Amino acid sequence: MNVSDYKDLYASEAGDALQALENGLVGLESATEPLAAIHELFRNAHNLKGNSGAMGYEEIVEASHALESALDGLRQGGEITVAKIGCMLGVVDILKKLVRCAVTEGDGSGAAGAAGTAGDGTGAAEGLDARPDAKSPLSIRLLGEALVLISNISDEPDQAGPVTRPASPPETGLGSPEGLSQRITSTKVDLERLDRIMDLVGELTISRIRFSALASALGSKPLLDELALSWRLTSQIQKEVMEARLIPAGQVFQRFNRLVRDVSHETEKRVKFEIAGAEIGLDRVVLESMVDPLVHLIRNAIDHGIETPPERRAAGKPEEARLALSARRERNNVALEVADDGRGIDLEKVAHAAVAAGIAKGRAADLTEDDVCRIITMAGFSTAESVDKLSGRGMGMNIVKKTVDSLGGSMHIQSAPGKGTTVTLLLPINLSIIKALLFSVGPDVHALPIEYVKETSRFEQGSLKTVRGDLVLPGADGVVPVLMPDDIFGIPFESGSDRYAKVIIVDTGTRRFAVVVNGIIGQQDIVIKALPPLFRGLRGISGATVLGSGKVAFIWDPHILFEGRCAYESDQKAVVSEN
Repeated sequence: MNVSDYKDLYASEAGDALQALENGLVGLESATEPLAAIHELFRNAHNLKGNSGAMGYEEIVEASHALESALDGLRQGGEITVAKIGCMLGVVDILKKLVRCAVTEGDGSGAAGAAGTAGDGTGAAEGLDARPDAKSPLSIRLLGEALVLISNISDEPDQAGPVTRPASPPETGLGSPEGLSQRITSTKVDLERLDRIMDLVGELTISRIRFSALASALGSKPLLDELALSWRLTSQIQKEVMEARLIPAGQVFQRFNRLVRDVSHETEKRVKFEIAGAEIGLDRVVLESMVDPLVHLIRNAIDHGIETPPERRAAGKPEEARLALSARRERNNVALEVADDGRGIDLEKVAHAAVAAGIAKGRAADLTEDDVCRIITMAGFSTAESVDKLSGRGMGMNIVKKTVDSLGGSMHIQSAPGKGTTVTLLLPINLSIIKALLFSVGPDVHALPIEYVKETSRFEQGSLKTVRGDLVLPGADGVVPVLMPDDIFGIPFESGSDRYAKVIIVDTGTRRFAVVVNGIIGQQDIVIKALPPLFRGLRGISGATVLGSGKVAFIWDPHILFEGRCAYESDQKAVVSEN
C-alpha cells in the first residue's frame, strides 16, 4: 500500500470534516441542544485524527487530538464561551493549512509512522510509503500555533457571562480573503445519480450506433464525418462516466480485517492479513457482488488451508501464517486474488472425494489445475469430514464460481503442497458497456464479449475431423472441439454453396471451442441491457443489447453456454489414429 495513492480521497474527507467542525463551532454559540452539537464536533475531530493517523500525518494528529481535548472539556460540563469557540475556530483554520501542506507539498508528516498509526491491527501497514524523519519547519510552526490556542482555552477560567472574541482572528482561516477564495476541487455524487447517468450514456451509445447505420445507408460523406466527431466525443463522455463509477477495491477489502481476526481466533490460528492494490477501481456492481465470494474464500483459506501454530512449527514455518487479499489491473479486467502460505490443497483427498461422489475418475496425480477448480466448485462437493459453522456443506466455492461466471469473469486456482493456495478471480472492470464481437447464427445476430475471442477463422467444408464421436478442428496449437449452431440453439447450419465456413475460436480460460457461425459482423461497443423476465432463466445468455438496426442481440456467457457440451480434451494422437 502506498499512502500517496489515497491523498485525493483523504483531502476530500478531511475537507468535509473540517467544514463540519467550522459550521458546528459557529452554530455552537446559539445551539439549543449544545451537548448533541459537541458530540458531533467531537466525532468529526476524532475522524480527522484517525484518517490522518492512517496517512502518517503526525502534526495533524497532534493538533486534532488537542482539539478533541478542548471539546472533551466542554462535553464534561465546561462553559461554552465566545473566546473558547474563537480559539477552536483558530485551530480549525490551522488544521486546514496543515492538511493542505500534507496533501500538496508532502509536509505535515513525520516519520512516526504510518505503521504505528494505521490502526487496523493487521500488520498490513508494512511497506507503507516511507516519510523523512525531519518534520517541515512550516508544519512545526503551525502545530505550535494550534497548541498555544488550545492552551489558552485550558488556562481561561470559565465565566457565566459572554466573553469578548479575540481582537485579531487568525489570518489562516476562511475569514480571510485567501480562505474565502479557495477552489472547490471535489464533490460527492450520489451513486444512484451516477447509475442514471451511465444509463443515459448507454442510450446515447445506442443512438450513436443507429445514426452510423443510417449514415452508411445514405452514403453522405459530410454526415459520416460529423458522426465520426460525435463518436469520439461520446466515447470520451462514456470513458469519464465509467471512470467516475469505479470504486476503490479498498472500500470492500478493509471490511475483511474483522472477519480474519474473528475466524483466526475461532480456529486458534495466527494469521497476518495483508491488503494490496486497494486503490484499484472496479465498477460498483462488480465490487458489491464480490463481497460474499471473498468471504467464502477467506474463510476457506483460514479453516482449510492455514495450519495451526504447532503444525506450522513442525513443518518449519513461522507460527504466524500469511493471508493476502490483493487487486491488480490486467488489461480490461481486474484480478482479485486470495493467497495463503498454508498446507495447500490435498489432491489425494480431492480425488478420493470426487471418485466417491461420481464426478471424476483417476488418481490425484492425473488432476490438472483446471480439474481441481472444476471439482471443488461443484455444488455439494467438500473434503471436510464434518460440518461446522465455518465450512463443510460444499456450497461456498460453488457460490464463488457462480457469482464470478454471472459477471462474465473466470476463476483459477493454483496450489502447491506445503506452500499454499492462490485463488484468482478475473473480473471485468465494469458491466455497463463492453467491447464485443457481433456475429450471425441463422437469421439472428449474437454478441460475444471480446475477451473470450481468441481468433476468427474459416475452414473448408468437409475438412472437420471426428474423434470419439466429437467434431474437432485441427490447428497449429492442436485440435479444438467444434460446436455447430444446432448443438447450441437447435438451429440447422446452412452452409450454402460457399467453399468455406466461418468459425470463432472461443477461449474461456479453462476450455477452448470452435463455434461455427453463418457470418462475422465485427467488433463493436455494446450496451448491456438486462434480459426481460421471459428470458431470465435462459442459461448461457448474460444479457442483451440493441443494435443499430433496432434489433436485439443476445450476449453469450461462454462459461455457462458450453458447460457440459463437449467432454473432449485436445489429443493430437487420437486425431491421427482415427483419421
